[in-house]
Amino acid sequence: MEKEIIEKFMYCFLLIGLIVETIEDIKEKKIYLAVVFVELPVIFGVRFWLGNAGAAMWIASLGIGAFFYLLSVLTKEQIGKGDAFVLCMTGAGIGLTNNLLLIYITFLLAFFAAVFLRAIKRVHKKYSIPLTPFILCSYLLVMGDKIL
Repeated sequence: MEKEIIEKFMYCFLLIGLIVETIEDIKEKKIYLAVVFVELPVIFGVRFWLGNAGAAMWIASLGIGAFFYLLSVLTKEQIGKGDAFVLCMTGAGIGLTNNLLLIYITFLLAFFAAVFLRAIKRVHKKYSIPLTPFILCSYLLVMGDKIL
């Protein structure tokens, strides 16, 4: 029972971080890295304490974060470097399988938003949209039952 409460706390803690990052990304078009650097050690610590800080968690976090950071560099920030840090944070909190599902849903939602903006609002194809609102929505879809 105690582990379930701590795990729920971690999911809520991650949710708060994602909300802060989403607000910052919408307002300033940048990621507030201090939130990531506060959340990551706490999440890693909780995962270690719960006994599920194995290789899959490291791959879900640092591996996926490094992959998207590299992708950001290669695409000249079509996907922001800050988004790579946010995906690193979500990977640490929710694990490899759930993080891959979160990434899939994130890009699916972003695709639908881009199609809507391009077709209905007639924005230019170089128009950029923040990714963290889609990460937050995906997080709620993937982990909503564990937060409540």
